[in-house]
Amino acid sequence: MTQDKTNVVIVGAGIYGMSTALWMLQSGKYNVTMLDKCGILPAPDAASTDLNKIIRSADYADPHLASLALEAVEFWRKPEWEGTYHESGVMALAAAGEKEGEEFVSKAYENCKNLGINVQLLDNLKDIKDTYKNQRIPLGQFGDRKGYLNPIGGWAESGRALEVGLKRVRRLGGIVRAGAEVVGLIKNGKTISGVEIKGGDQVKGDIVLIAAGAWTPALCALPGVSARLPEVVATGQSVAVMQLTPEEHESYSSTPVVFNLDDGWYIFPPNPEGLVKMAIHGAGVLNPQENGVSIPRTKLTPGAEDGAIPLTMLKSLRKGLKEVYPELAKKDYMTTRLCWYCDSVTGDWLIDYHPDYDNLIIATGDSGHGFKFTPNIGREILKVIEKNPSPEYAERWAFNYTQKSIEEQGGSKEKLSDVSSKEPETAKAGADVRAGQRKVLRKEDLVKPNDLKAKSAKL
Repeated sequence: MTQDKTNVVIVGAGIYGMSTALWMLQSGKYNVTMLDKCGILPAPDAASTDLNKIIRSADYADPHLASLALEAVEFWRKPEWEGTYHESGVMALAAAGEKEGEEFVSKAYENCKNLGINVQLLDNLKDIKDTYKNQRIPLGQFGDRKGYLNPIGGWAESGRALEVGLKRVRRLGGIVRAGAEVVGLIKNGKTISGVEIKGGDQVKGDIVLIAAGAWTPALCALPGVSARLPEVVATGQSVAVMQLTPEEHESYSSTPVVFNLDDGWYIFPPNPEGLVKMAIHGAGVLNPQENGVSIPRTKLTPGAEDGAIPLTMLKSLRKGLKEVYPELAKKDYMTTRLCWYCDSVTGDWLIDYHPDYDNLIIATGDSGHGFKFTPNIGREILKVIEKNPSPEYAERWAFNYTQKSIEEQGGSKEKLSDVSSKEPETAKAGADVRAGQRKVLRKEDLVKPNDLKAKSAKL
């Protein structure tokens, strides 16, 4: 490695780690080594290794996040992302009477307009259905929702985008090591001189960045790491996929992403293989271990290879589908999956130096709305590392932000939370908006193969 450059160890080869590596390597000031515990990269069970993710361009109630999201779309369009972004449009909706969802959609609409996006207001069911006049597909009642259509939003092939990004990291000289499970930090007082990998190998660095996604809380709780965190927790979100026929694929291929900002249900247009994914951006489920830390339960977890989700969530997914595309609701699901977020209390990301160490940075707390920023979140993380954070985010992404905010609210975490821990089916507007109540994952509540059949839904 070149000695006049800063040597950086990045723990985690997901979106935050990959994007940061790209910005570091492009600056010419850093040598980067990325380490990931999974033996295959992109990791098959990572949140970002998926068919697709929504790209909401400016669809935020917060004007700063709206601007950052719009900038991300400009990056997504560049050739280096190899056409992984698809500009289908995003329909952002909320049901009448759902206060948090309605307020979020209203503010997001205004932000889109203020940023010069030609968003189309959808005041009623007729307005919604008029946007489909060229598709000629059966439409439902959309749950008595209204909102707007953002024509420059869409979706990205998330798994392929991560693969493209890691390929670019290697091309720029970064080292990417699969199967390198970090089990400890090499500590010298307040200085971290590197990490220890399972098996005894050590990787030295001037800076260590932990960007391990939903595995971050469990990693930091390891005895060899023992790095305290503010309240961030791994939660599993429910995803389901169905296969369209060639005729159905053609009929639905030009549909927008539909996203309900009250109950969190959303659906994509079919991908090139005719697969349609839908999911719920909600409170999610917890998988706590003996130490109290929730860890992902994925298809790489022994006994969880089928990707089963809670049956109640499958029913909610089919209910949402019936409201939008009733004919598709009569079809069988092909697969399901739990997609794991790392949630902060407010939905704001945690990107900051660890207060107990001089050169350890934590980048986590994606809270289910990090992927769309793949092209530019690394720049913002690098600004934090170089101690020149963007002023609009410096406090919100800081290590002590949650605790400080709770104290300012008189000790009430509920007023800050973007999910409810007490009242079911409520949503709070934090950095994003989420619905539902977190519950502990129980194996007996999970779907069985027969549950994926339409006939089991009794529509």
